[in-house]
Amino acid sequence: MAGGGRRGGIPRVAEEDGAHDVAARPDGRGWRIDDLARLSGTTVDTVRFYQREGLLPPATRTGRSLVYGPEHLERLERIRDLQARHFTLKGIRALAEEGRLQMLDRLFAPEQRSFTRDELVRESGLEPGVVDQLEGAGLLGAPERHGALAYDGEDLAVLSSMRASLDRGMPLAVALFLVRLYHEQMVELDRKLFDTFSIGGTGLEPKLDEDDLDAFRTLAGNDIDAFLDDSCVVLEYLHRRGVQHLVLEAMRLADALGGSSRTLGIRPGDRSADHPPAEGEP
Repeated sequence: MAGGGRRGGIPRVAEEDGAHDVAARPDGRGWRIDDLARLSGTTVDTVRFYQREGLLPPATRTGRSLVYGPEHLERLERIRDLQARHFTLKGIRALAEEGRLQMLDRLFAPEQRSFTRDELVRESGLEPGVVDQLEGAGLLGAPERHGALAYDGEDLAVLSSMRASLDRGMPLAVALFLVRLYHEQMVELDRKLFDTFSIGGTGLEPKLDEDDLDAFRTLAGNDIDAFLDDSCVVLEYLHRRGVQHLVLEAMRLADALGGSSRTLGIRPGDRSADHPPAEGEP
């Protein structure tokens, strides 16, 4: 039988003279370093380098041998994935030391679907030129910018939403203006959040002491999913309340102006029962 593959949950490793169960050695409690290297698709030298750099948990000594288990294989797979997402080994080691690698697993959980850019455009139903304009306005960023390996379902969802909005009659120029406005504000918000909460940041909010900042970092790191969900609720709430306020202010302004057609969304020449012709007008 040829190399890689699994049988009954036990990894199998290719040997020059065939395959063997790596767990079926006399010790039965782990893998040798060469087994681990083959299972992870790397080299013995790389495994040893990661050990020296503190990126792998210590191996278990059995007699005169060091053996490795599933936790080492999982860590090697994580390292490879994070490097593909442009994380540095120094950064990975720091997260491992702080016990926060699971946070990254949740934050960068692989999507069930992935797309090339051409596939994404085709699936969205938008014209390529429109997608180019939306990208230029800041809606669609390159996957590597946020640590992704390809475009995913979230990218498709936002483009599909834009297509639905345009199909309902949203002028493209207005859509681009709104995307650009939101993007600019989010970039500024991200910068302020980073400067406030990152270790070594400039601390834009002097009322937050270091204990508060550390508590927040720990909370967000331990349950990033809940933090993101809660943040989305707050942002959506503030946005909806803001739009409600703007509509109310527009109506008040329309009343003050005697019912401006532009404010009320009435085209010039249209008449309404609430706004009959002024005296002397036909």
